[in-house]
Amino acid sequence: MPLPAVSWPDAVHLAAFDVADVKAIHTLLQHAYANGFGSVAPDWLDWWEALRADSEFDPALCFVAKAEGEVIGFCLCWTSSFVKDLVVAPEWQGRGLGAALLATAMAALRERGAGEVRLKVVTGNGGARRLYARMGFEEVD
Repeated sequence: MPLPAVSWPDAVHLAAFDVADVKAIHTLLQHAYANGFGSVAPDWLDWWEALRADSEFDPALCFVAKAEGEVIGFCLCWTSSFVKDLVVAPEWQGRGLGAALLATAMAALRERGAGEVRLKVVTGNGGARRLYARMGFEEVD
């Protein structure tokens, strides 16, 4: 299956993962998961220590979207070709940022030889489920 094209919203760019952004990324995750569609450790340092100690963590599989120097989107993939987190700041949702992050992640995983990319999504998260369907993901039991 061909990969979706990457199209970044105006004023948004993909930034290299930088440890200096870890606190901002954690804050974005906290806000995104406040609705119950995911979870993150309450303390940013605990989250970061656990993340970097995980055997599937590779900073090259952390995709950070920024606008005007601020972190507005984040996608984290495990080395097993699993999308661990995909979050977009509320004010940037509906502009294609999630699709751009996911397409970028999928391309990077394919370059590493992944035959498929997997993820989990809460059944009640209709917005995410629609995005994943548009991106070619199929629901399995």
